[in-house]
Amino acid sequence: MRVELEKRLAELCEEIRNYPTPIARCDEQLAGLLEERAKIVKSLEKQGGCPPLAIWTNDGGFNAA
Repeated sequence: MRVELEKRLAELCEEIRNYPTPIARCDEQLAGLLEERAKIVKSLEKQGGCPPLAIWTNDGGFNAA
């Protein structure tokens, strides 16, 4: 199950990263993607992995290199 969650998380991150702009505040599709991503991250954290910083980094955040 973990592999499937990680795969879906990667797909969601890619979709969110490439979401078309401008984004309206009432955009329910983006809100749904963000909500689903949060649920997957929470589920993975409960399984003992995937800290928020790792998600943020893989989603285009801070890069120490």
